[in-house]
Amino acid sequence: MAEVEILEYLRQGVAQSPIWKWFEIRVERAEEGFCRLAMPISKQMINLDDNTLHGGVIATLVDEAVGAAMSTYLMKDTAVIGNTTIELNVSYLEGVLTPEVYAEGRILRKGRTLVVGQADILDGNGKLCARGRATYMTFR
Repeated sequence: MAEVEILEYLRQGVAQSPIWKWFEIRVERAEEGFCRLAMPISKQMINLDDNTLHGGVIATLVDEAVGAAMSTYLMKDTAVIGNTTIELNVSYLEGVLTPEVYAEGRILRKGRTLVVGQADILDGNGKLCARGRATYMTFR
């Protein structure tokens, strides 16, 4: 499937999710097994003590980026009727201080029932600020 088709599929599908709209997440790039998301950072997402992006928002971005990357495979698999996150972990490396943050999700392993992916969280300067992994269970 062409990258343009995958990008449009994500923009018309998962990008319509209420959490994506609430966080103003947008899809910048997508191909099979990969996507790059961008999100503006609002003052409500900032830690009061050091003015960095809150870790819970970063964890959400990991989940959404890996989930979107997984969707690039599931768009062709009509037997899958849903999925859920069963494991999520995040390593926080640097604080995000820029006005926008990026998440690059990629699938590491796609099985019949379980899908494992990784996401890198980058600040507006391209610096790696966090890396996370998520595992999903698909329902057929």
